[in-house]
Amino acid sequence: MTWLSVPLYKRPVDVVIILLYSYFLFSCIFIERHYCEKPLEEDDADWLLRATYEYSEKYNPLFLTRPEWLRAATCISAYVLGAGYVIGVITLLRGIECMRIPLLMFCSFKMYALVLYYYLEFFGSMPAPDVGMFLAPEGVYFLGLFLTLYRMRTAHPFSYQPPTKQKTQ
Repeated sequence: MTWLSVPLYKRPVDVVIILLYSYFLFSCIFIERHYCEKPLEEDDADWLLRATYEYSEKYNPLFLTRPEWLRAATCISAYVLGAGYVIGVITLLRGIECMRIPLLMFCSFKMYALVLYYYLEFFGSMPAPDVGMFLAPEGVYFLGLFLTLYRMRTAHPFSYQPPTKQKTQ
């Protein structure tokens, strides 16, 4: 049986996932990596870190307080999960079927981390004061994971089997 590749332009959900993973990777490199090294500062020279401080001050005070467990989780996200986003983007761009299971494993790991983080954000000692504003930049992580799980639900997410021609006698 022959399987044919589905080109990326015919996989619009994959394009959305690639864009989301690129956003997550941007966050890993330009925010989370710095958060691992030192606390966010109100007067940081980097405009993005300064904006992250202002956002956290208003909508995510837990992130700003930087408890040890959150710093560790953020460092794992920046340096381990960041690699997962790169692998995910390459897998989706190239349509690499053998990476389906590793991508599902990555999603499981990330989902576990998100559920724990969200639980503490909503029900912990410092809940997010405005859930909508908290979810504006954070909720897309679940969207990306759910879309990935949806796309990887079949054994061949990047190919299809063409219909067989019936021989007439």
